[in-house]
Amino acid sequence: MFKELQKCVRDRGPAPIVTWVSDIGRIELSAITFNNAISKASNFLVDGLELEEDATVSVSLGNHWQSAVWLGTALSTGLTIVENDPAITFGDKSQVQTWQRSPDEFVVVSRDPFGMPDKEIPAGFVNGSAEVRNFGDFFSPRWSILPDHNAVAIGSGELTWTQLAQRAQELADANELKPGQSYGLYGSSDLITTIAFQVVLPVVFGHSVVLIDQANPDLDAIKKQEKLEQIVLLG
Repeated sequence: MFKELQKCVRDRGPAPIVTWVSDIGRIELSAITFNNAISKASNFLVDGLELEEDATVSVSLGNHWQSAVWLGTALSTGLTIVENDPAITFGDKSQVQTWQRSPDEFVVVSRDPFGMPDKEIPAGFVNGSAEVRNFGDFFSPRWSILPDHNAVAIGSGELTWTQLAQRAQELADANELKPGQSYGLYGSSDLITTIAFQVVLPVVFGHSVVLIDQANPDLDAIKKQEKLEQIVLLG
């Protein structure tokens, strides 16, 4: 997705592509800001965590804007996003207590609206939101990222980047989303659907997504306030 993200930045620049609406705040990420966040995170993965091109990662951050960033980071660096047995898992502090593997395999990502790092992280766990700030916002891929690389691996098989993009387009068509439309996203679903709506459609197909991360949202009000064409309900 690296090339597609660079094109998105050139074409859309300061225009918002990912917006997060929650009970504690609202954050809007332009194409430029989204790319900068992914670039810093990509440098952290490759230079900080020293992940290689065959590494697998898992992202468990719900409908937070950080989910879109870390999923986008994995796609942009050419890593494989998996459901089971990843080399590294990205999640929030609340998941630390039930983590049963080595703590250095879990990267804690803050749910703060502005991405401010959690102050107290149990020993051995990686404070991702703190560490990522030490890396630059320009990223150059360290290996060739081909369209046929495995972008996602799930129980039923693997999807290349090309297949994932095709699946995203199919989901857009199934939900009657026209190119460039803005949509809200509420609820949870399978991994491929999550990646498609949170990342692929905004970056590749010109959409803008509003991630609704509220316990009891007034969807009609959000649709009006955010000027959305529709709200996609998952789950």
